[in-house]
Amino acid sequence: MKLFRFLKDKWFYISLLIMVLIVVGVIEFSFNYLDKYTRHGEEFAVPDMVGIDYGEAVDRYGEAFTFIVLDSVYVKDFPEGAVYQQNPAPGSLVKQGRNMYIVRTTISPEIVKMPNLRNLSLRQAMVSLGSVGLRVDKLVFVDYFARNAVVEQKLKDDVIEPGEDVVKGSAIILEVGYGKGNRNTNLPDLVGVNLNEAKNQINGASLNIGTEIFIDDDDPENLYVSRMDPEYSRDLTVPLGSMVSVWYRSIKNFDFNWYCQEKARRDSIVEVMRIRKYKQDTIDYIIDSFNFILKNRVFSYDPDQRALDKALMFRDWSNIEDDLLDTIGYFDFEFDDIDTNFFYDE
Repeated sequence: MKLFRFLKDKWFYISLLIMVLIVVGVIEFSFNYLDKYTRHGEEFAVPDMVGIDYGEAVDRYGEAFTFIVLDSVYVKDFPEGAVYQQNPAPGSLVKQGRNMYIVRTTISPEIVKMPNLRNLSLRQAMVSLGSVGLRVDKLVFVDYFARNAVVEQKLKDDVIEPGEDVVKGSAIILEVGYGKGNRNTNLPDLVGVNLNEAKNQINGASLNIGTEIFIDDDDPENLYVSRMDPEYSRDLTVPLGSMVSVWYRSIKNFDFNWYCQEKARRDSIVEVMRIRKYKQDTIDYIIDSFNFILKNRVFSYDPDQRALDKALMFRDWSNIEDDLLDTIGYFDFEFDDIDTNFFYDE
């Protein structure tokens, strides 16, 4: 057929070959150009710039990144004018020329106005301080007719008047009144309370934060009180302004639910014994025994350690009263005749 006669023409095939070569050449050129333009395979890890002076970071990495400052913040105990946050994060794989978004610290701190706390209650004063970014340093109790009323406000050892400029985040000393009558207060039960809330509860109870022991290294939001000194007791009162030391554990390593269950078991048993009017010596034995377990168990999530924890108990008590068996669970003693000299598994 005449329609397909061109298939016998050699120039058709030469032309077809030329077109194929042109198409292949264009595709090859496009991919090579795109590969070079995007610097494919030339990714590198982002360095950690946090803590480095911003100017130094620009000098050191200016050829690799385009720096864009998003914000400036004042951060206490952090180098002035340094990189505080960066995006992309350290270790990210990027290509040269990528934008680097920076939050850096300010050279001068943020300033707030000191509120008037005089004659406010302690709780009102704490709320007022927090609203402007200030905090309680310590409570100093003085003779004054109104208990927990703020008598004076100080920054370090100097009186600070309302309206004066203060660096945001500063700690303010509050002089508060003893009031009339009893100068003691109850302890808050801090076990299982977050680090930041524990400080508020201590001050709110007219007490001061003492030594802080960080058993685990973790972010503040993950740290909770695992122990306090003096230890909480509903019957214990301490002088106003007393120091309370706390130990912090991470919720990732310490089973606070289990720990608090053991505390609740101790308290419920002691309450039953008090209602039944057992001798105080007997009650003290129970309290001391539970406290030994609470102090010496690790309360870890590890199965092997949990088995060791559960094996740590007191023994050599017999003839437990049937109606307390389920409540007490794992000890064994004679309520009516408490001459038994029990001992602990070490």
